[in-house]
Amino acid sequence: MTLITPILPDASDELRDVLRGFKLGSGSPLAKVPDVHFARWVVIDRLRLDWPGAPKRPSRLRSQYLLFSADLTAPAYRAACLPGTFFRDLAHHIPDECDAVWKHCMNFPGVDEVDHFVKYLSHSQIDIDLYYAAFPDLTPSDISRAINARQGFAQFVLQHQDALVGDRGHDTLKAAYIKESASWAV
Repeated sequence: MTLITPILPDASDELRDVLRGFKLGSGSPLAKVPDVHFARWVVIDRLRLDWPGAPKRPSRLRSQYLLFSADLTAPAYRAACLPGTFFRDLAHHIPDECDAVWKHCMNFPGVDEVDHFVKYLSHSQIDIDLYYAAFPDLTPSDISRAINARQGFAQFVLQHQDALVGDRGHDTLKAAYIKESASWAV
């Protein structure tokens, strides 16, 4: 999903400072929001004109804009209610961060009145003309479990590669597999 909201006059530098102050990776506030594969905030303050084919007479933006985009896969019971459930998750899981970011945008109602916040973000949403997802039915949790299982299996193979030596190797290996594999996809 993609949202574009106009930034208040002279607020983009302070907004950038807020965004740059957030931690990256698993420490990011966006990592606290369920179902998110990828998300970002971008301040759009100018159009680049240093590329072949750029307009000769540059068009000027009427405002600076905040772009927010997020790729998410919700479980079936939540997917039918998107994007509202996602906007509510933002308000519930990272209300202070949402307020710190969007307060720099025009007509932001705040996060305290969640229904107003959801309506504000819904009005900022733009249509996507083409979208691709490699794993459209997998949630971030599903993917994380699959990665853990793969890593666990690889570690198991490395640790037990010599277990097939001797008559009882297969039984020993099978018992170890049953015991250890239960923890891989947790």
